[in-house]
Amino acid sequence: MNEDKKLLLNIIEDKYRSFQKSYSIVTTDFLDMTQASHAASFVRSHQREGVFFYGGYEDATRKMVVFIPDYLAVETEEELFLHFKDYPEDCPMAVLDVKIREKGAVLKHSDYLGSILGLGIKREKTGDIMVREDGAQIFVTREIADYLAENYYKAGRVSVEARVKEIKDLIITEANTKEIRVSVASARLDNMISAAFDVSRKAAVEAIGRGLVFVDDMENKKPDYSLKGGEKLVLRGKGKAIYKGTSGTSKKGKIYVNFDRYI
Repeated sequence: MNEDKKLLLNIIEDKYRSFQKSYSIVTTDFLDMTQASHAASFVRSHQREGVFFYGGYEDATRKMVVFIPDYLAVETEEELFLHFKDYPEDCPMAVLDVKIREKGAVLKHSDYLGSILGLGIKREKTGDIMVREDGAQIFVTREIADYLAENYYKAGRVSVEARVKEIKDLIITEANTKEIRVSVASARLDNMISAAFDVSRKAAVEAIGRGLVFVDDMENKKPDYSLKGGEKLVLRGKGKAIYKGTSGTSKKGKIYVNFDRYI
């Protein structure tokens, strides 16, 4: 076990012990995909005791580990989402709703994140950033939400206005995807990452070995891992795709595979 993983699990176990003593809601900070993958076994094995992942919405990339006491009668992740919508005061995160104030200005994910970090906020205090044409919705820990609402007025060089909203007021916009159909030798993970994200097979193998590839939110370091269909694939730095399955065979014996690539 590497040192980063060991440290993370020690932090989670400390939170768990605090949860058992306090008998109240306890959470970690936001975890990135690698950290969440490392924590997944602990969460699965303690789910009956009220331990869940929570990122604010169903398809979140960055998530907290949340410890929920049994008197709240939350037994599944779906019930956890409903509880935080009905009782926002219990929710450990809020949404920073950011609007661009300059007509015609365009901001990217990196603009929002960089300006928040520039205010001295640590990355683990922020979750996903959902970018829209007119601004963004940024998930943050509740403890820093009001501070950001008062002090976050520029992203890059663009003037913005920010206010705090509850999770129940979150506006989920439908993701844009494009269909990809391509032939591969087999449904091995390295082939599929190469096809879905338009990188060389060598680059795909290197990314897998570096822990940059996730299958259904779990880090996967096996280039020869065989996909069945329906999996969510993530290549960090490149994006996300859903493997939809096969659709025939080419004259050269390769299989046609289909993806929905998020753009």
